[in-house]
Amino acid sequence: MGLVAKWNHKGQSLIEYAMVAAIVSAAIIAMSTYVYRSVQATQQMIQEEFRGY
Repeated sequence: MGLVAKWNHKGQSLIEYAMVAAIVSAAIIAMSTYVYRSVQATQQMIQEEFRGY
C-alpha cells in the first residue's frame, strides 16, 4: 500500500466516524425534545393533582 493510499484510507475512516457521531448526536438532540415535553407533562399532572388538597 502506498503512502497516499494509507492517507486516503485514514481520511475515509475519520469521515465515517464523524458521520456516525453526527447522526448519533442528532438523534439524541431530537429525543431530548420529546423527553423534555414528557417530563413537563408529568409535572403538570402532578401539580394539578395536588391543587385539590
